[in-house]
Amino acid sequence: MYAEWASLQTAIQTDPGNTSVLNIFPQTVGKDVACAVVKSMSQALSIGVNSNNADNTNRLMSEKDVKWTMEVICYGLSLPLEEHEALRDCVNIYCEWLTALNPQPKSSVPAVLLQEPNDYIQLMFKHLYNVFIPRPKSGIDLVKRQALLCHRVLRHVQLLATESMRNLSRGSWEAMLKFLLAITDTLMAPPKEKDDIGDQIGERVINVLFELWLLSCAHCFPIPSLWKTFRAMSLNWRHHDALVSQWHRINTILTSQLLKDRFGTDYPELQVSDEDGAILPTSMTQDQVIQSWFRFLHIISNPVDLSNIQIISQTPKFLHMALTSEVVIDPAQHNCLRSLPQIFFKAMKSVSILVDAFLGVSQNTVKDDMSFLSSMASSTSMSVRSSMPSINSGGSTPPERRKAKAFSVSGKHKLVHSRSSVSARSDSFSSENLTPYHLTLDSLPVLAAKRPKCNSILHMFGAWLFDGALLGVKVHGEDDMGTSRVRSSSFVDGQDRSQSVITSSSHISANKNSANEAGRAEACGALCRIFCAKKTDESILPVYLARFYIALYHALDVSENQSGPALASVLFNSIDLLRLDLDGVLVLVPRLLDAMEVVLSDTSPKIRYHDQIPLIELRKSAIHLLLSMLCLPLHFKSLTIKDIVKSQDDTTQEPVTVISLRVRITELLLKALLVEVDPMNTQMLLGGLTLLVQDLSVFEEMEKAALSNQDPLADTTTYSVTQPAGLDKDRADSEASVKMTQSESPRSAVSVGSTSSGPDLTTEPETHHQIKARDTAHGLFGQAASVVSNRLMASWKLDLNIALAAIEVILGLSKVKLNPHNSLMCKRTIKWMCDFIVYQCSRPAPSHSKDLHSMIVAAFHCLMSWLVDHHYLLQDKECLHTVLEVVELGISGSKSQRTEQMIVFDWDTKQKVTKNRASDPPKFKAEKDLMPASERVKHAAEAVLDIIIDHVGMFPPPCGPESTCSLLDEDSLLKMHAGYIVPEQQPAKFRYFVLENAIIIGILEKSVNSEDTLPSLTALIRGPFGRHAWSMQLRHLAKSHQNSLTVVNKDPGRPVPDDNIGVHHNITHRHFPEVVDAIPKTKSESSIPSLGQVIDENNLRQEHDKILSFIGAQVDFENKMAAKHKTDREKSPFPNPKVDCKAPSLCDEFQTARLFLSHYGFLTLEALKEPTTASLPPSLVMLNSGNESLSSDLDALDRIPTRSNDTAFVFYVKTKQTAAHSIINNVTSSANVQPQFLAFVQSLGWPIDVHRHAGWTGHMTSSWRTTQEDTPEPYAAGTGGSIYDGRRQVLYWADVSTEIAFVIPSPYMYHLTPQVIPSARPSVVETPQPVDNPDITSASVAECSPSASPQPPPRSKARRMATHNVKSTIRRSSEPYIDGRMALTSISSQETDSLDVWLPRESRKSVSILDINDTPDRSNETCVTYIPRSPSLTRDDKLSQIPPPKPPRLADTNAGPPRLADTNAGKSQKPTKSLSLDLPQVPRVETTAPSTPPIDVSSMRKKSSTLPLSPDIKIMIVWLEAWEDHSKFPVDDLLYLTITGQEAATSKLTEKDVHIIFIHSLKSGLYRVHMKGQSGRASLAIPLVDGMVVSERSLGTLVRQTVINICKRRRLESDQYQPPHVKRKHKIQNIVSKYRRKLSEPDFFTALLKPPT
Repeated sequence: MYAEWASLQTAIQTDPGNTSVLNIFPQTVGKDVACAVVKSMSQALSIGVNSNNADNTNRLMSEKDVKWTMEVICYGLSLPLEEHEALRDCVNIYCEWLTALNPQPKSSVPAVLLQEPNDYIQLMFKHLYNVFIPRPKSGIDLVKRQALLCHRVLRHVQLLATESMRNLSRGSWEAMLKFLLAITDTLMAPPKEKDDIGDQIGERVINVLFELWLLSCAHCFPIPSLWKTFRAMSLNWRHHDALVSQWHRINTILTSQLLKDRFGTDYPELQVSDEDGAILPTSMTQDQVIQSWFRFLHIISNPVDLSNIQIISQTPKFLHMALTSEVVIDPAQHNCLRSLPQIFFKAMKSVSILVDAFLGVSQNTVKDDMSFLSSMASSTSMSVRSSMPSINSGGSTPPERRKAKAFSVSGKHKLVHSRSSVSARSDSFSSENLTPYHLTLDSLPVLAAKRPKCNSILHMFGAWLFDGALLGVKVHGEDDMGTSRVRSSSFVDGQDRSQSVITSSSHISANKNSANEAGRAEACGALCRIFCAKKTDESILPVYLARFYIALYHALDVSENQSGPALASVLFNSIDLLRLDLDGVLVLVPRLLDAMEVVLSDTSPKIRYHDQIPLIELRKSAIHLLLSMLCLPLHFKSLTIKDIVKSQDDTTQEPVTVISLRVRITELLLKALLVEVDPMNTQMLLGGLTLLVQDLSVFEEMEKAALSNQDPLADTTTYSVTQPAGLDKDRADSEASVKMTQSESPRSAVSVGSTSSGPDLTTEPETHHQIKARDTAHGLFGQAASVVSNRLMASWKLDLNIALAAIEVILGLSKVKLNPHNSLMCKRTIKWMCDFIVYQCSRPAPSHSKDLHSMIVAAFHCLMSWLVDHHYLLQDKECLHTVLEVVELGISGSKSQRTEQMIVFDWDTKQKVTKNRASDPPKFKAEKDLMPASERVKHAAEAVLDIIIDHVGMFPPPCGPESTCSLLDEDSLLKMHAGYIVPEQQPAKFRYFVLENAIIIGILEKSVNSEDTLPSLTALIRGPFGRHAWSMQLRHLAKSHQNSLTVVNKDPGRPVPDDNIGVHHNITHRHFPEVVDAIPKTKSESSIPSLGQVIDENNLRQEHDKILSFIGAQVDFENKMAAKHKTDREKSPFPNPKVDCKAPSLCDEFQTARLFLSHYGFLTLEALKEPTTASLPPSLVMLNSGNESLSSDLDALDRIPTRSNDTAFVFYVKTKQTAAHSIINNVTSSANVQPQFLAFVQSLGWPIDVHRHAGWTGHMTSSWRTTQEDTPEPYAAGTGGSIYDGRRQVLYWADVSTEIAFVIPSPYMYHLTPQVIPSARPSVVETPQPVDNPDITSASVAECSPSASPQPPPRSKARRMATHNVKSTIRRSSEPYIDGRMALTSISSQETDSLDVWLPRESRKSVSILDINDTPDRSNETCVTYIPRSPSLTRDDKLSQIPPPKPPRLADTNAGPPRLADTNAGKSQKPTKSLSLDLPQVPRVETTAPSTPPIDVSSMRKKSSTLPLSPDIKIMIVWLEAWEDHSKFPVDDLLYLTITGQEAATSKLTEKDVHIIFIHSLKSGLYRVHMKGQSGRASLAIPLVDGMVVSERSLGTLVRQTVINICKRRRLESDQYQPPHVKRKHKIQNIVSKYRRKLSEPDFFTALLKPPT
């Protein structure tokens, strides 16, 4: 840098300007003259004199007088320290005269000096040099007096430079700088001796030199010769730590200003103290700052030279000392050189701080590092003293080392690195006072986005850092005693480069001397931070990468020459090393694996690592690196890893492939998991274990599928036994888990280069089967389940975070697909989870807390997943018994029977008692008092019981995973029945009953089949776990009889009558025998007159004839009728149907509700009696089915889901994008996104159409519908994911307990704000005509125009009662599209009354925003229209007011929702509408109303809704093209797009409530993950961990599992969350209390016998 300029060092050192003319006289003469003259002059000084002597102050009138006096003072300044008074007077005189350039000089300054002050001041600087000359053999008191005089001179020189800077000429500036260089070199160049003048004022001299030199750079920039002199002379001062301290101080000040000038004030500031900041002149220009910074930075040449005693001790002063001293014969043996390692560390730490400043490290971190230098230096010095050999500082040299006046340049003190010395050093660092603070990974700052490129920083500091990192390393190809190699800065010229020559032996010696390990560790750490700061599209020069890899290769050495601090520093600062696209970084993987095995295999290391890095943080760093290499073996497979340094001893070493490291990585992960004690580290390892198992299982499945497609008989994985039919064959299962063969088994791990394969990770010798089992997913699954379950029971059961993470791992293992199943391990895992629950529930009462119950609830949820995914486990009697016992324990708080004795502590009696022995009789459920651990535990156990009964072996149901219950409701059932008419004309005949205050049964006494005459009913059962529809018939005969009733009641027939009755004989029958006629009559018989006599006597003949005529006529009539009857009887069939006896006709009208309740035992007198508890209703309750609002409450009950539901929002961020609108515009076209992104979103879930979906869709208004709507319009094609924005489709995934929707917001959702349209405003309404088709909804009415876009359908169908008549209409705005959507409004009630149209209930709430617990008030219902966002709205307004996205126009298509790959879809023309509705004209509505107040969604919720429906967090999945953009992701600007309708009314969304999963695609094909979110007690959900590197085949699954686990943990942490079945149960109880008919027993039966109304 200064090669063309001459150094002034020799001129300054030999300058005779400090000699006086009195020096030619004898010493006594000069002393007498000087003392006399100075004493006389001191009396005239302004210091301490009165005004009477003022006339004597200016006795030097001529130039000759002044020069003669200055010659005398010059000699006086060189007097011995015994003449202290004269020496002091001389200093006082010159200090007064130095004020000649001040605006107001002292009165004692001669007038001649005031005329030409610069010339005289330059001469005074030369004379004042004598004050600083050391006086050998002076006592300590005299030296301290000399130090006071020197301090006075330095203070006045500083005042002269600061107060008279504008009056100083260039010559004066240069004279002052030469003076400072001369005195500094005089004091600092010799070896440091205790209590000499250099020891007393050396630091102050260097401080003044650097400060005034910096001041000179602003006012009179030093010439290059001076800079070269400064640099050359400073090389002789490097054995003083004050030089490095001041060098660091000035560099920090200049760097801080340089960053402001070059990068702006918004760049992270390198904070300096106010005192140091005042040193920098405000008048310095940017060019001056740059030039000064660069020159000061290289003022001490290569800082790595400080590590080499041979270089530092080869200065002339050290050589002179060695020649003249009888104690030290080798200059490298001087005691002052013991502090070189400390100085080297401070120099490298200073370079490290400057590197961090350019990388944009935040203020606090840099400030802490600056304050750490002094304290850490003392710690390093202790290490030096404890590790360096003792040097005899006595008066004589030991006899065996006493030689002639000669010394060895190469040095003969070689220290041996051994384990014992390491232990000794470790003991020296045991004091807590040595390390003021520790570094943590959480404290690592975010790098600045505008930071320089890595190449630029390496150009400035790379040479030094590489030399420091390779300190003591023998590069391959060097001989042990070969030629020297040069390691120096590229800015050093040839002359200075000769001073940086380092022999191989000296480097090896330095490496073995552990004193320099701290400085080397700093250099390694700084290099790692630089390379890990690489941006996404940034490239680093190959020469830098090569040197970096070599430096790390040697720093990660785990052989006997290992460096603990360097290894720790590399691991700590290179956690991102494998997460970047560094070319060739795989060559370090074996070496990194060796180092990680040393760190992670044991929690009590045998070597000392870095003093600033705690062991826990070091292990965390190693875990980060381990997580970033888990997917490498299966991704790169047989890729060969080349050796950086080839071993000369082993030439036959096999090349290492990436796949060969898989076994070592797996073993290391399992070993670390067994010994880890830190909760955070344990959770990270658990996440890595899940990734390892999941990735391996998917890999094997894909490989097997690929091979089967090529050759059906080819399969790399074969099993010797098949899956056993039952679980009783445990032995067969255990053999199946290990008897697996691979056609290509990975080679065992081998070391790279000359390294070892690392320590043994196993405490006991492993069998071949155990090692072989790790090669397959089947075996690894068993080992993972075993390790996690055992550790959970042994060590983790008391820690909430670890226990939750372990449970999440076990739950994730249940989703792993294995063929065949590892049924034995699955059964054991179920047993372990049950034991965990039993242990936690059995803990004493003081231990029960919210955290404990959260662990139990999480364990129950894990059981649910295992039982559903492995339903065959319940076929095992023992497994079923174990699970049901745990469910009983969770619900009741105790088991009915224990299999073993249990000794518990009775807190009442203070004694241990034994309860429930194995011989005790079981206690039945009805006899037990329900005392669960908590309500949450009880609810979780109830959910498991429901899963066992309803879903095990039955999931997914016939309707698919989108719903766990029936999709039928009242309307659907009515449509299925024959003769269905619109409810206004024929009321629905549902009768509602409630059983046990928990189940609502809606009974329709109507048969689905109109031809069926059997007693039939349709029951709609609503309970806590869902809605179920059953159709039942009362049967008395087998169903196999086609005409059962006809067969039973068929007449067998009668005998045919025979008309032949034989011969008819006319016989006259007598009443009396004939003998009676022979008996004579008596007179008495004639006493009664005959009829004729009576007629004649009474003249009654006429009446008699009349009667006879009547009788005759009657006889004729009867005869005629008899003949007719005879004729008719002869003609009539047989038998006569009028008189034939027949069986009674069958009943065809039934009260099936009464029969159902009676036959099932619900209808009893005991069930109708009021319970003793007044708050509880009877077991059987009849609801008021005629109440109009019952339909709405039942609809609200149906809208309460049976599973937890979550939503995640996916965003795509292009490089350097920070605007929200730009981000959401990316997904409009597939050309804007990476192909990997499209594949990723498809792996999150399967696409569903929100118009046909029965589950969760991402928003309340379109979820949980019971009917499907046709959408004939083709789906959009060629999108980048915007098709899944919730308007038409979302990505959906569900299991038995959770459903999740993935939404990709699109631009249609961005510039929207809800506004209320006043009904009084003139409007245009198209009124539909009456519609008879009940399927016509509000959406279908609105789609009569091809350009119309409907409002989202309601979440589910509501029942319409006969007495409830709602008339509504939908009108369209004159502007059909506003920001791509249609505006929908509602009309006033007066306008509604004039319309004669019926719309089904789907349209009643299609635009209403209601809570699921509330009864909608349709009379005051207000619709929402979407208009452009008003500028006056704030972000908080948007968050609370934005409604859900609206779907596009309805269309009819038979095809399901296509995936993003279907690029040819959607190109057909729009279908023609066959439906035509003529709507009458009404006043027009203007849609632009800027003054219209916005709708507050939270105010529209009822006050009764206080519990959140979902976790109060938002999940965002952000795909990054450039990794560094994650720090500028606009979370606040995108929050309003995440409204789902489930937010609590009082919730305010902020950035702290958001969990973000950042994903970045690496060039290698892997994916880097970054997690950002709340740091709560239970927020670290797995399997994804911050910094993990994931393969493409596992990315979607792991992201989905992580999102679900985050939401689950938040639910566990929330005090207000209620499980779905509990919320449904409460809603049912609310319905019962609201609509219950309080009837007595007679009234109940009377109402039951009456037909429904």
